[in-house]
Amino acid sequence: MAILVAALLHANALAVGTYIDDSAELARTEAALVATQLSLRTLSQAVLVAEDVSLGVADPVTAATAAAEATRVVADLESRLDGLNIDRYVAELVLSRSDEILAALGNDEVRAAGDLLAGDGLAAYEQLRDAVVVSRDAALTELNDAQGLAQRIGTIAGFVIALLAPALAIYAYWRIARRQLDSARVEMNSRVRAERRIIQAKDEFISNISHELRTPLTSIYGFSEILVEQGLIDPDEAQTLIALINEESAELNRMVEDLLTVARAEAGTIAYNLTDLDLEEEIATVVRPMQRIGMAVEVACPSLRIHADQLRTRQVLRNLLSNAQRWGGEEVYVTAHQAGATAVLTVADNGPGVAPEIEHKLFTRYMHEGDTALTTGTIGLGLATAKILLDGMGGEIQYERDDGWTRFVVYLPMAVATESPAPAEPRPEERSIGVA
Repeated sequence: MAILVAALLHANALAVGTYIDDSAELARTEAALVATQLSLRTLSQAVLVAEDVSLGVADPVTAATAAAEATRVVADLESRLDGLNIDRYVAELVLSRSDEILAALGNDEVRAAGDLLAGDGLAAYEQLRDAVVVSRDAALTELNDAQGLAQRIGTIAGFVIALLAPALAIYAYWRIARRQLDSARVEMNSRVRAERRIIQAKDEFISNISHELRTPLTSIYGFSEILVEQGLIDPDEAQTLIALINEESAELNRMVEDLLTVARAEAGTIAYNLTDLDLEEEIATVVRPMQRIGMAVEVACPSLRIHADQLRTRQVLRNLLSNAQRWGGEEVYVTAHQAGATAVLTVADNGPGVAPEIEHKLFTRYMHEGDTALTTGTIGLGLATAKILLDGMGGEIQYERDDGWTRFVVYLPMAVATESPAPAEPRPEERSIGVA
């Protein structure tokens, strides 16, 4: 009898193990299917941007970024296809066509790359998609069979134990078997959901970055065309156009800086040159160009010595001020004070802020939702970049919403040799926004 019970337990354990393996195979095929779709989209995006460059409406830096992303996604697809139960010829054909398209883009053969993508490339990706779908359906069938077997064995085991053991032993075994099945199901579902969320976020990011980079480029190109055609006949109008070109160029430069920062953060290659800085001078350096192009910013900052990276500190300030300019209110204040060994910098505006349910996502890269201010129509990197850089410099950033004011509060370490200054009387505008 004991041998029979042991055999049933062993059979159930094997069935559960098979269920877990089948769950993992289903998750791999789902991930491969999503990676196949993303690879085709990124290749199409790279070809489209390259065509825009040839037409003079896109920047080569944008094309290079799109090609690099396509190369990375194709490499990710290759890793996901490795070991998958599909025809290897189909997988190798897709990877070969993808490499040919990327090689053509690298040699500036844009038309050849487009023809190859629309012809053999698209056909190869369709074959791969069909093959992965077949593999996924087979894995799903095996998963259902394994689940049914485990349930039948569990039923038989429960009946046998009911005849041979007390009720407590029956209950304990049922709980163990149920826990194993539930754990396997939860693990499979979480893996599939995580893969889909990552792919969806990057898919949306690729779409948004194309739109966001195209917007300032189109403005710069259009304004410069007017200057080329009309010259400096009207100095006032020409000055206005030059100011607009300067503003759009600064915004484009900020987006490219954020992209490079996030890429280096993911690769773990960001370097910091920490030194003692005058916070008042750094704020003035960032604010002055924005004031010249018409942004109204009030600054109240004593002379504080901080220990940080100069270029990274300025990038954080530019991102916060650009965020306030685009999505904040008409009144923007920059204030600072010392709290012990920490410098507290606040960028405040009287704008509408964000919905409470998405506050926790403000500093998450690639995140942008609905029609909510501060996140609409952006590539979702400005605030995330600020947090990455502050973490690297030993600082912090917080979002606050109070009494009609939106505040981003930055904490940076003071220079070691700095002595605490006597508290200063707050300016009237500081009292009005609740900043100490």
